[in-house]
Amino acid sequence: MSLVYIFATSAMEIDPVRKIVAATDSHSPARCGPNDVVFVVSGMGPGNAKTKAEAALVARTESSGADKPDAVLVIGLCGGLTEELPEGRVVAYTACKSTEAVKPELSCSPRIVDAIVSLLKSSGIDCDRTVGITSPRIATNKQERLTLAKSEAGVVDMESYSILESAAVAGVSVVVLRVVADSLDRALPDLNRALDTTGGLDGRKALRVALGSPVRTARLLAANKRAMQHLTKALEVVLKAPCFASSASL
Repeated sequence: MSLVYIFATSAMEIDPVRKIVAATDSHSPARCGPNDVVFVVSGMGPGNAKTKAEAALVARTESSGADKPDAVLVIGLCGGLTEELPEGRVVAYTACKSTEAVKPELSCSPRIVDAIVSLLKSSGIDCDRTVGITSPRIATNKQERLTLAKSEAGVVDMESYSILESAAVAGVSVVVLRVVADSLDRALPDLNRALDTTGGLDGRKALRVALGSPVRTARLLAANKRAMQHLTKALEVVLKAPCFASSASL
């Protein structure tokens, strides 16, 4: 039996896991095949993710002696930085970078990545290995994504690097499994204008941005919904398999 902490940005991204394991309590492990899973909703942005990851992975085990998880699984949506990764494509990170140039690239567990990619392939689900990059801002247009692609990353998100940092301190292996929700060419509403000081979205400001860009907002929501359907199918396979055993996560 493996203990897996599952991190997601929002309740929307963690809902598929809740349904798969039929769990209602986020704080107690829920059984799913050979895995016990604990949900952690990190909130949006590197700062919020760092706070939640440190509390769950570092402070919790050090202060209470709680069992260290065998692995961390980061799930959710991401933005594509290359034409080779279209909307709806499932990706597993081999490593993650930060837009802060001084920070080193952090690796994901090669063995867990290999196990997940092979498992999904055998189940008829394409899953590409890629390098991700974590940014404090939303890449809203092609030019911003091309700039991020110069780092040699294939996708961008706002939380994974912070979670990998905390997991490294705690000595826990990590894998990131995301779905491309917006492609290289998709133009998004400028939700950066709605980011608060923590890196999350200010609800009122986000509403104003949405009302100012109704077509782009509608297309964004539809793309997110389609991407979540792909993520759910992948998680239904992965969470019921023995991918996270400690012998496979080093």
